[in-house]
Amino acid sequence: MHVRLLIFLLFDLILLLSETASAATGAPPTLQRVNGSVESLGSTWQAAVTDQPVRQALRIGAGRAQLQSAGGQVLASSGSALRIYQNEPDFQTGKFYLTGQVSFFSQKAHLSAAGQVRVDVTAPTRRVAVIAGKARISVGSKLYTLGAGQQYDFGTQKITAFAERDAWYRSQFSGEGEAVIEAATGPVSIQDTPALNASAAPVSRPVKIGEKLNVGQQLLTGASAWAEIGFTGGGYLRLQPQSALSVLSIDQVLDRTGRAKRQVVLKLLRGSAWNVVAKRQGGYEITTPTITTAVRGTVFRVDDSGLVKVFDGQVELPSSAGLLMLSGQERTAAGEVQPLVTDAADAANLALDAQRSGPIQLDVSLAPSLPDLALIVRSQPETRLSVQVAGRDIPMFGDAEGNFKLQASGEGLQSSGGLQGRLPEGRYEVTIRAERGGRQKTISRALLIDRTPPLLLGVKASRAGRVIRLSGQIQDVSSTVVLSVQVGGRSYTRILRLPQQADFDWTLPLPTPSAAVTLQARDAAGNLRRVEFSAGAAGEGGVGYAAP
Repeated sequence: MHVRLLIFLLFDLILLLSETASAATGAPPTLQRVNGSVESLGSTWQAAVTDQPVRQALRIGAGRAQLQSAGGQVLASSGSALRIYQNEPDFQTGKFYLTGQVSFFSQKAHLSAAGQVRVDVTAPTRRVAVIAGKARISVGSKLYTLGAGQQYDFGTQKITAFAERDAWYRSQFSGEGEAVIEAATGPVSIQDTPALNASAAPVSRPVKIGEKLNVGQQLLTGASAWAEIGFTGGGYLRLQPQSALSVLSIDQVLDRTGRAKRQVVLKLLRGSAWNVVAKRQGGYEITTPTITTAVRGTVFRVDDSGLVKVFDGQVELPSSAGLLMLSGQERTAAGEVQPLVTDAADAANLALDAQRSGPIQLDVSLAPSLPDLALIVRSQPETRLSVQVAGRDIPMFGDAEGNFKLQASGEGLQSSGGLQGRLPEGRYEVTIRAERGGRQKTISRALLIDRTPPLLLGVKASRAGRVIRLSGQIQDVSSTVVLSVQVGGRSYTRILRLPQQADFDWTLPLPTPSAAVTLQARDAAGNLRRVEFSAGAAGEGGVGYAAP
């Protein structure tokens, strides 16, 4: 008991010395290390330079910044911002991790920490938590002291127990991750955040499957609409009807073993979001106007009212004193935790999850020989399709029934863009690539682009009474040619396999000795060559021509 008291008093002394040293030095913190996008404020915002004091403010985009402040260090995460007040950091928004002896401001409070402390300032979560050591908080005339395993809520001014479940600071930033629109149904749009000095209203545009949702943009869904966002490292979010969401940050990180993971921080502005978070892939946090959720592998739903439903795994609520919810539980908008009760929206999302986890349907309709590229693919409506041909990557866009079409003509590729002009005649490999639910499927087909009609060489027509004999040779790049003859209203057809059956010799009846005869050769691409023999003509046929 005496040992604990001595340790407690020792930390009090360290905190007092830290505050005294900070006040005595009067030196602002120094920027030690920068990863990613970090800017400091001088006369304007500029790229931050290490080994320089931060005198006014610092903001972090996708990245991290480490500062030396008095006898300790401060690590700021993506999407964070701080200013300098009385030569000490004042944490405005974001996440911060402190080690050593650091004095700082946040939320109109002055704090001194010795040990390991984290500060979260992402509404509605506003807290300081002690992982190891001690912290002192001064709010007006009130003074609070926190020990290891305790947290202080800036809003309620209450101290509660703390258990670390999202140690983001133990990973190393390695780059910016992505949030990609993987599927959408109904009216779904993206809205860009206007510049600070812009007077125009934000402009919305229809979403495109496969495009990235950047930091600062909002994803909006209309009535009876939904959209799925896939994240670097796995997992996805399905934004429900009449909802709005923005990305605060997505970081690619390396854990202490060097394994690649990611940290996702989202903000649900209104409506509801269905979340399927991949296990062992890193942190995932989504905030609403009333609650913050933090998970590491689970299936859950969160509404802007504060409703949280956990269908699998666990969900922590940092904004509710670190409440840990388990599978089969829900938190009502009033804050009560009770057994999970599913509704129609839950059933619909579970059904969509089952469809997403199923195999990719990919039915390809592509003739082996065509005058121009024409492709029809049937797949699930939310599938992302692209075609690779002749060194070009062409996106395909489908309808609500999952029908995808790609049509090229003399004017180039219609509806999709990306292929300028017609493919020259020749042989190609066409690869159809499908992406859905984080999985891929690829099918390749051989294609012959052929616009040249078959050649009819040495064609002869010999009449004898009511019989005509046709002979000659066919040349074409196709492996099959359909040879047909029209005689007095009757048609006769043969399929010739080239080059084995290039020569033909055909005897046919004539309804009358002077009946007109037309010989046609059509290749696999539909190109047509025709030779006509007028009434009473005999001998070698005239020059053929391609049918229009």
